[in-house]
Amino acid sequence: MAAPAVPTLATIVSEALKKAGHASPAAALTTRAQDYWMEEVKNDVFTLAKKLRSLQTQSVAILTKGKYRYAFPSDFSSHISLTLLDGNNTGTAQTGAAGSITLAAASNFAEDWMIGKEILVTGGTGAGSMSQCTAYDTSTKVATVSPNFATAPDNTSTYLIVESYSPLKEGPIWNLDENIYTTGKGPPSEFRIVGSASYGEFIITPPPDQTYYGLKLIYYADLMGIDLAGTLMATIYKRWRNVFIQGVKARCLENDDDERTDNEMKKYNGMLNLLVMREQYGMDLSNLNATIED
Repeated sequence: MAAPAVPTLATIVSEALKKAGHASPAAALTTRAQDYWMEEVKNDVFTLAKKLRSLQTQSVAILTKGKYRYAFPSDFSSHISLTLLDGNNTGTAQTGAAGSITLAAASNFAEDWMIGKEILVTGGTGAGSMSQCTAYDTSTKVATVSPNFATAPDNTSTYLIVESYSPLKEGPIWNLDENIYTTGKGPPSEFRIVGSASYGEFIITPPPDQTYYGLKLIYYADLMGIDLAGTLMATIYKRWRNVFIQGVKARCLENDDDERTDNEMKKYNGMLNLLVMREQYGMDLSNLNATIED
């Protein structure tokens, strides 16, 4: 049996407008629903709660020797963890594809050793992409990975086979200068957040002593700043589809001065509160509360 079609911004808005009585909406109404009402619904969710499970994501930064200041990802809201990625084996790929990378010809790794290792592209095409080796051909040096690399590597790509994961501790901001200028270079062990989510950065200490370190940041994304064409937003459309449809529907009815507005808005607010409860940790109690309310 085929999987259901994944909802998109267009299909969600189309369904919401149909439920509000606009079977063939004018282009201007569709645009308003997509550009304004959907954004209002997202803002409603993000105002109620910012640390929701569906907003968890990650990115990998490639560190530069001596550089200790790094910008947040464009959709950063708040951090969960920062982990230093290191290893003893680096090289330049012979070639690559979305689901594989051909390691350097001189590589001499056993299949059992390679399987399960994460491979981080540290430079060239696909820098910052990382995935886990699921199969390795010792004769061709082809490492099959899952999931696919975000960007397929090629013969310009350098890589690190990750063998060491070292969580960084959050340090106090008041002794930042002391840590930067008196500790010398080395494997970073602490980080500090400076500024806001929109205009800030994280500072790592001591400054890195190598060029090929990776730094994995697990964080909560800013719902208002997520790439609308990205995979995270596609996942959110799928998980929160009913809330988005109801929110746009209610706003459309309000725009039409329809007498159903109050009831539909109450229904929307109830769905919104249930979504927030179920997307946070401690779900047993939240689900119990939701059941009693229902």
